[in-house]
Parts: sequence; C-alpha cells; structure tokens
Amino acid sequence: MNQQNPSSGDSALAQGQQAAQELASALATAGFIFPSLRGGYPVMERGRVELGGISASEVFRLAAWIRERTEMRRGRPR
Repeated sequence: MNQQNPSSGDSALAQGQQAAQELASALATAGFIFPSLRGGYPVMERGRVELGGISASEVFRLAAWIRERTEMRRGRPR
C-alpha cells in the first residue's frame, strides 16, 4: 500500500485518481464493478475517492463478502 501526504492540489488529485484505480482493481478481482468509482477533487489538499451510486443489491453483496472474510480471519466460518 502506497500512502502519500501530498502538499499540492495537483498531487492530491493524482493521489485520489490512483487510489480509485487501486480500489477499482481490487474490487474487480473480488467480482465487484462500481462504474462510477473515481478520483475526486481534493479536500483540504488531500486525495479523495468518490464511490458514486451503487445499487443496494451490490452493497448487500459486498457487505456479505466482507463479513464472510472477516469471520474467516477470526476463525468463525459461516
């Protein structure tokens, strides 16, 4: 994981765009596609990611996926 603390708005914008690409790639690997996920304009010179609109069914599916893996890590498979 590459975390940066940019000092200018341009690098913060680039950081947000890069973070959005990283998240989109990770989500796609897990079978989730969020078409409106993108890097947003910086807030207080910090990179920002906008998830956009996601259908309720996809959110339920993502929540179940996260919960399932969290429980497996804790040794409590479903």
